[in-house]
Amino acid sequence: MKLVKETDPILMQKCDPFNFDDPIMDPYELTQELQKIRSEGAGIGLAAPQVGLNTQVLVIGMGNLETEGVEDYDQVFFNPNILSNGIEQIYMMEGCLSYPGLFVKIKRPTGIVMEWWTEEDTRCEERFEGMTSRILQHEVDHLNGITFHKRAQRYHLEKAKKDKKMQERYRKRQGNNT
Repeated sequence: MKLVKETDPILMQKCDPFNFDDPIMDPYELTQELQKIRSEGAGIGLAAPQVGLNTQVLVIGMGNLETEGVEDYDQVFFNPNILSNGIEQIYMMEGCLSYPGLFVKIKRPTGIVMEWWTEEDTRCEERFEGMTSRILQHEVDHLNGITFHKRAQRYHLEKAKKDKKMQERYRKRQGNNT
């Protein structure tokens, strides 16, 4: 398994539900592999379509965040479904392992209530707030074929693309000066 390129059509399609009866796809092995790829990419979330799998599974992990007040939290969510969104919404910068170097300002609800299933096929429901809520919304979007391009206002997306180009030029110049 490896990250697919941003042009891969799987990123634009709604994924099929995870089938716990499928003997080929072990939920524990899948979780381990997704967490490994997420961690190696220094990401805080990863959805199955980002590695070419058409199934509703996502992982999050915040152990590699250098943010005060954020504790290490690794979890997997099978067949997640956002049941409700909070009323308050805020803008925050979002990045994505499928779009390296692109950071876009996105407006999302500050909290959600979500249901999902564990590796043991046990249903869970919980309210998530703050950063965890944002990460889950971003990854659930991936499972529904929605990239953050579709959530961004045109101005914010164009600004992010220009910023990325400037960063690439800067790195290229720095490389030529050494």
